[in-house]
Amino acid sequence: MSTWADRPLRTASLLFFDLETTALRPDRGGRIREIAVVDEQSIRFDWRSDAAAPRDDVVAAQLPRLIEHLEVGIIVGHNLQFDFRFVTYEAERLGLSGIDVRFADTLGLARSLLDAPDTHQLGTLLDYFDAAPEEALHTAVGDALATRTLFWHLVEHGGLQTLADIDVQRLQWNAGA
Repeated sequence: MSTWADRPLRTASLLFFDLETTALRPDRGGRIREIAVVDEQSIRFDWRSDAAAPRDDVVAAQLPRLIEHLEVGIIVGHNLQFDFRFVTYEAERLGLSGIDVRFADTLGLARSLLDAPDTHQLGTLLDYFDAAPEEALHTAVGDALATRTLFWHLVEHGGLQTLADIDVQRLQWNAGA
């Protein structure tokens, strides 16, 4: 009997996620300003703030919608530690409930599978595979789509076939716990 980790990648519900922020650290005033979740066929969630620094009520309205999207599949992102730090910080600050997701990080996959390049930035890794981004990078939608492209190149390059092969991990976080 196989476990969920033995599930073939091609049959898994994969969601590619990115967010853009106003600064590098949420504890020093950085705010989420764009969020995107895409699947294999389409953009499932796309939010962009109208303001340079979005108001709390605007972010508070978007985070539960984001979490609903993230909890229905395996999240794939590039440098997810950064993104999850913002999501959990903002959710806790705004008194929202926690999150329980499974995820895989293309940054970690690239580091484990590739000898080069020296940098592991999303654009550089796409160049390594001679893959052009579908949209401009450094937007949430552009980076989520680019992550999807990079992910499948890494899967092919590494001969990865199952969820275990991509090192799926779990993030559980409960607000106020």
